[in-house]
Amino acid sequence: MEVIKSSNFETFNIGPLVLAIGVFDGVHLGHQKIIKNAKKIADENKLPVGIYTFYPRPLEILKPVLAPGTLISRRQKIELLSSYDIDYYLEQKFTPEFAALDYRDFVKNILKKNLNASYLVVGEDFQLGYKGEGTLDKLVETGEQLGIKVVGIKNKVIDNKRVSSTLIRELIEKGKLNEVKKYMGRNYCLNARIIRGTGRGNKMGIPTANLKLEDDYTLPPDGVYSSYVYYNGEKYIGLVNFGNNPTFPGTKYSIEVHILDFPYKELYFERLSVEIIEYIREEKTFNSEEELVEQIKKDILYTQNLLCYN
Repeated sequence: MEVIKSSNFETFNIGPLVLAIGVFDGVHLGHQKIIKNAKKIADENKLPVGIYTFYPRPLEILKPVLAPGTLISRRQKIELLSSYDIDYYLEQKFTPEFAALDYRDFVKNILKKNLNASYLVVGEDFQLGYKGEGTLDKLVETGEQLGIKVVGIKNKVIDNKRVSSTLIRELIEKGKLNEVKKYMGRNYCLNARIIRGTGRGNKMGIPTANLKLEDDYTLPPDGVYSSYVYYNGEKYIGLVNFGNNPTFPGTKYSIEVHILDFPYKELYFERLSVEIIEYIREEKTFNSEEELVEQIKKDILYTQNLLCYN
């Protein structure tokens, strides 16, 4: 998959092509339905297929105070989409100036003139252009004038619920991580770097890696969660804790993961991914360090029983 940024669109000369357009925050099952339909159209017409998306996410520019946490980092999105056998990842830099574009100018000057799109594939409630005036019906009309076939894909519905990034965020924020896979198509996964912590876990005999997240992710409630951890091409079982470690007063919010059978060493600034599987328990204040250690051992045993056979 070739990654092309909007600064290079004017030199882009490969069309005609099929474009799936959207923010694709999460690349959930609804997004995957759009992508699969775009690929089907491309195969039937023997055309290349591209993903046209935006960075930063539009709401981060238009209403940053209201912008929710993301479900997937830029790096994750590119890596994931590359696994779908997409030919081009076309990233539009989203700015206030871009947001002010009339949807007709957007379709004419960017999608047609620069990218030579023959087909646009979008969700049925997709909108683009200034104030979202470019609804599906208007895009179809504009496309007909420019020789572009616009295809609207019906929303993906599971258990009478429309699959959406909003729904998935709600599940994460309520700690229902075991339900996320139903709508996302995979478990929720955070990319991070290891940073220096207090070293308290190592002193207790249960070493942890403190994490700095790669993006402003949507986070679950404070507490302990079972997880898989991916590092250096290997998969491990782990416990991840979100919160303030109330047993130790004055501790700041942190995200730390204890990884089973892991070769702990100097790993600062190394990358890893944490795939969150299930909520185990809330954070609580223990009467002693020993009591905390005993509880963590129980959490480890529960996680081993849960994940070793999955």
